[in-house]
Amino acid sequence: MLTPSARAVLDSLLPSGGPLGPSLLEAGFEEFYKDFERNAVPSLRMGFKAALWAAFWISPLLIRRLPPLTRLEPEARELALEAMGRSRLYLLRQMLLLLKAVSCFCYGADGRVREALSFPKS
Repeated sequence: MLTPSARAVLDSLLPSGGPLGPSLLEAGFEEFYKDFERNAVPSLRMGFKAALWAAFWISPLLIRRLPPLTRLEPEARELALEAMGRSRLYLLRQMLLLLKAVSCFCYGADGRVREALSFPKS
């Protein structure tokens, strides 16, 4: 089950109203996460949880705002996550990449997203 802090990060990463349609949470990330928790290797699970923690508590500091991420407006949340990707610290950049990769495993499988991308049906 996703924590409220994880939901805030994931909703900021792929919010609703984007060009591809549904938000990450609307694309069924909650169900995907249950399967991910059962089947992913422990190092990937721990890395993903650490990346969620860093995005929630550290990313606001990168744009000179007080954490946690939920204190920020939606636009500022997106800026904070973008700042992780531009950080001088390799670890923070890689944590954002891990968040994006795991999120896209679920998001890319959603039929609405695949249709918006004109991906051939299987």
